[in-house]
Amino acid sequence: MIDFKKPRNPFIFTFILIILTITYVISDDRWGNFGMNKTVGNAWDFNFTSITPVLSVLVLFISFFSYGIMWFFDLKLNKTFALFNLAFLIPSVGMMSSGVQFGYSLFALLMLAVNIAYAIGFKKYDKKQNLQ
Repeated sequence: MIDFKKPRNPFIFTFILIILTITYVISDDRWGNFGMNKTVGNAWDFNFTSITPVLSVLVLFISFFSYGIMWFFDLKLNKTFALFNLAFLIPSVGMMSSGVQFGYSLFALLMLAVNIAYAIGFKKYDKKQNLQ
């Protein structure tokens, strides 16, 4: 059984999501146009019509690095918030062109912030209990 109280498992899960997102972006042709130009030769242009896919990928990287830092400092996570964060990350990455993606990204970021606050508070409480 996967234990989501340890930051290692969400860290690995977000790493897998990053690999899947990179694979999706590379294989999808909506991200850019490729053509020929008389003066330059080859031309490449990005087609970012909205900021929501960039926000979604940014939230994914923030989650990845946050879980990595929490794993490094051996913090204990709240299982419910970790699962909610990952549950909101999946559709935010999966729906790259949807309008609902912005909401999923913000909820994933909110769940990550609550989980970080919980982990820090639990670590302080645990230190206080060890001193007594």
